[in-house]
Amino acid sequence: MPAPPFFSIIMPTYNRAALLGRALASVLGQVEASWELLVADDGSTDETWPLLCDWQASDRRVRCWKHENGGQSVARNRLLAEASAPWIAFLDSDDEFEPSHLSRRREAIESDPTVDMWISPMRVVGDPLVPCRHHPGQMIHVDRCLGVGMIVVRREAILAVGGFPEIRYAEDSALVKKLVVGGVRSRKLRDRSYVYHRDHTDTITQNRLRLGSAPENDLPTF
Repeated sequence: MPAPPFFSIIMPTYNRAALLGRALASVLGQVEASWELLVADDGSTDETWPLLCDWQASDRRVRCWKHENGGQSVARNRLLAEASAPWIAFLDSDDEFEPSHLSRRREAIESDPTVDMWISPMRVVGDPLVPCRHHPGQMIHVDRCLGVGMIVVRREAILAVGGFPEIRYAEDSALVKKLVVGGVRSRKLRDRSYVYHRDHTDTITQNRLRLGSAPENDLPTF
């Protein structure tokens, strides 16, 4: 049997047919070739699923599932159960990786095998300011917020804390806090090779703000 990949990339998606191609192409364009991309269609009603089937047919490293809508936590936990790599990376279906994203993280991982989680800031396309959850009316930079696009983490460390809490928002922040409380050893990287797109209206943050919820912020100390 072939050796497992070094990275499992986790991507939930919902009704993103118009944006999904950019994210998928950015994975296939990685300098690092040892990866698998696991995608969960969380009950889409547009052309997301046929598009995913086409990508899956074009590259055996892409594996896709479709299920009823349950939210990002449910989708990510399902994909974690399917992952075969020792390291987990995350990509939202409206964002993208720069070509060196995985290769830089592999260099970091191999430079210090004692680290369980590597954290890096994101490059923001669009407005970098979001409302502060703790101080209504105040705007803060995305760098003070927390998203899974900022981390690469050992799969066994995530499984040890029970995966994502099955909540509808800020589940990424909740997971990282669980990892920190669980005692994972983490280090920071400086490069911004995860590209976070806030230049369109169909983002999780924008949708939640319209519903009256603000993004999770104020990172824990690492």
